Amino acid sequence: MKKFCLNLLLLVAALLTGANAFAHDFEVDGIYYKILSSKNKTVEVSYKGTSDTTFSDEYTGSIAIPKSVTCDGTVYSVIRIGEGAFYECSNLTSVTIPNSVKSIGYHAFRDCSNLTSVTIPNSVTSIGKYAFSNCSSLTTITIPSSVTSIGEYTFYECSSLSSITIPNGITSIGAAAFQGTNLSSVTIPKSVKSIGDYAFAYCFNLTSATIPSSVTAIGKGVFTDCRKLKNSKK
Repeated sequence: MKKFCLNLLLLVAALLTGANAFAHDFEVDGIYYKILSSKNKTVEVSYKGTSDTTFSDEYTGSIAIPKSVTCDGTVYSVIRIGEGAFYECSNLTSVTIPNSVKSIGYHAFRDCSNLTSVTIPNSVTSIGKYAFSNCSSLTTITIPSSVTSIGEYTFYECSSLSSITIPNGITSIGAAAFQGTNLSSVTIPKSVKSIGDYAFAYCFNLTSATIPSSVTAIGKGVFTDCRKLKNSKK
């Protein structure tokens, strides 16, 4: 595919308004990028326009994010999925994230209702709050062992999510992280120290949960209305 870097129009807009009001600095092959560091030549995946709701469905179908991207002769490393980058892209179906990416920002894939598949590499160490909330078609996801915590509402109301592996290395599970999912069983690894409020609440098909003795702080209502849960073992 022919590479095309579109940033001239953004520059003109910035000159006319006195500031760059866009959330992205350039576009290549339909993916929008924001420069994080000109010195280190790093970028994050962003969205089109001035906010993550300015345009609807700027990303559709299957997206493969490259490790690096070139604009005006400069090669940038893609190290982050920015906040709200794919927010409300209801026609997005799958995303492959390269192993250059270190973090996934808040609300990054929130409300991507047709997203069924996401590949998260071992380079990722943090996943922001609400990152995958309301991804109602997401059925399974593998969290790499490099991630150390699962933030609040990360998989909130992922109503089709029936399988997930929580790797050893995770130290905390945030409030409502898996609330409203379709999980049938969950095994918490020994590395986990705390589980937030309502973390697994309203998981109506949850039948078993194993919690290790390493967990010293458990929030309120962690298993609220888990109607099929007969016991949670430590």
